[in-house]
Amino acid sequence: MAAASRVTIVQGALILFAIALVIRAGKVQVIDGKKWSERARRQHFATSSLSAPRGDILDANGTPLVETREMVRVAVSLPEVRDTALVIRLLQRSRLDVSALRSAIARKRRWVELPGVHSASQLSALPSLNGVHITPVLRRVYTPSSGVRRIVGGLDGKGDPLDGIELVLDTLLRGDSSRTTVARNRDGRRLESANGWPDPPRAGATVTLTINSALQDIAERQLSLAVDSLGASGGDIVVMNPHTGEILAMATNRVGRTTYANTAITEPFEPGSTLKPFIAAALLSRGRAKPDEIVSTFNGKLELDGRTITDMHKAPDLSLADVIRFSSNVGIVQFGQRLSPREKYDTFRDLGFGMTAGVPLPAEATGTLREPRLWSRQTPASILMGYEIAVTPLQLVTAYSAIANGGELPEPHVVKEIRSVEGKLLYRAEPRLVRRVMSGEVARTIRQMLLSVVQEGTATKADLETFRVGGKSGTARRTSLNAGYTAGNYTASFVGLFPADDPQYVVLVKLDSPRGSQYAGGDIAAPVTRIVLRAALAARDAALDREGLVASGTRADPSDERSLFADTTPAGEPARTVEDIPATSHVVRLPLTPGAPAIAGTPRVVPDVRELSIRNAVRVLHAAGFRVRLVNAASGSTFPAAGSLVAPGSLVQLGQAHE
Repeated sequence: MAAASRVTIVQGALILFAIALVIRAGKVQVIDGKKWSERARRQHFATSSLSAPRGDILDANGTPLVETREMVRVAVSLPEVRDTALVIRLLQRSRLDVSALRSAIARKRRWVELPGVHSASQLSALPSLNGVHITPVLRRVYTPSSGVRRIVGGLDGKGDPLDGIELVLDTLLRGDSSRTTVARNRDGRRLESANGWPDPPRAGATVTLTINSALQDIAERQLSLAVDSLGASGGDIVVMNPHTGEILAMATNRVGRTTYANTAITEPFEPGSTLKPFIAAALLSRGRAKPDEIVSTFNGKLELDGRTITDMHKAPDLSLADVIRFSSNVGIVQFGQRLSPREKYDTFRDLGFGMTAGVPLPAEATGTLREPRLWSRQTPASILMGYEIAVTPLQLVTAYSAIANGGELPEPHVVKEIRSVEGKLLYRAEPRLVRRVMSGEVARTIRQMLLSVVQEGTATKADLETFRVGGKSGTARRTSLNAGYTAGNYTASFVGLFPADDPQYVVLVKLDSPRGSQYAGGDIAAPVTRIVLRAALAARDAALDREGLVASGTRADPSDERSLFADTTPAGEPARTVEDIPATSHVVRLPLTPGAPAIAGTPRVVPDVRELSIRNAVRVLHAAGFRVRLVNAASGSTFPAAGSLVAPGSLVQLGQAHE
């Protein structure tokens, strides 16, 4: 009986245990089934994303300024490695840093990621090795040009845009990423998805800018040389097509402070005498003066409203044309008194001063243009001389474009077109005129005045030997924080129209706080303009219509095109080489029938020349079929990056560090 009771107890206990198991299993599978299924799914599967390549940013000729390259990261799973010494030797042969791998071996770690990202060509000779895992990553590659970087902007470590075109057009450049679910093995490593990517990532749109790389390079190089040689604190150069409003180049330079902003649109300045031609245009448009009308200039000294206005060029009287030619402060104040404060304000407001130009770049400044009710007693005279008003270099170039194109204020733009990854046109900039600010006749008259400024006025150092150049210089005192205007501190500027009769360029050169005995705009900014124009003429492609140049007024015989581009290098300056002189094209009509279109050359890989001397690197790049331009960047670095597939004959920029 006792034995039976023990058996019964054991059987009962087993039955109760079985019932508990059934209840527990039912609870787990029925009541908590969804929770445990979700937990299992999280453990065995993971959501993986594949980023879309950001769209390229090109210059006006299609040269890449920013592009996305597929690079690779290398990781090593030590438990999978069969021969550690062999793996280290092969990785070193591919010029990878294996110090992290050695450290991981010493610490008995299982997984280690090697530092840095690498081009596919760098690892092309690396055989398939157990334990070595290569993961593709996307990397943004930028041109070495600092001026271009200020325009296009950049990304942070997470790939989010910080500024420039990257920020403003982020939604178009970003593209559409893709997501999928992948399985994990028992070690937690991800396995390839059997279903693949349901929606492959879609690359971002390609943005083409109006910037001309050759002209941008010229502007940056000459601005840097000018700032260094003059001891200036910085400067800006802006080049615009006055007929379309296209910004062809925008170079900025600041000494002693790090700035990523494009100061040509973010830092207004008092323009000084460069505003005088607009006062002359306002007078001519309203019939208040004529070019040959004369006013008394009191030998260059005028007492007005408790202040003394002086001239560098002292004369008892001057015509309106001479006031512009010799930049007479007394003369422009005498003529300007014929305009009411409201008319002066409206003149500058119509030119776009005191408001943003609307280019798609962050932090554009409006400048300063106060309404007449806020003027002081001295403002009516000060504003005629370019004081108590502040404009950005871009605003001033745009205003001068109205003089250059016949009187219409263009809308400046830096984006030329946007295309989808399939090549579909999403946007194309069309020349847009904001308003007419002067008649065509007045614009022609002002251009003649600006021509006389360069030929025999305050800016003769901007003159070219073969083409007529018009322009106006400005020299304005600069202020210091809480100290007002300071002695010996100036802004020197010059705005040039090239060629003067039918301008293709409007060029502004501005230099801040130059040191030395020469500080006037006509003495230091005008020569920089001349050098920029000469370099643009010598360049193979600097957005110039050479047939138009021949047709426009020149000082050479138009029948001899060679004389237009003859070497006229002044003494003391490096002579131009044959390569600097543009090739002359000739059209020969032959009785040929159209044949099959030429087949473009097969794209070639940009070789890795980081370990070579500059001379040998150039030789290797030439041998690979590329043109080469040296830029100030890390020695041996190239743009496009090493490993990129590029059409033969393309330009490769090679870094050459300067001490």
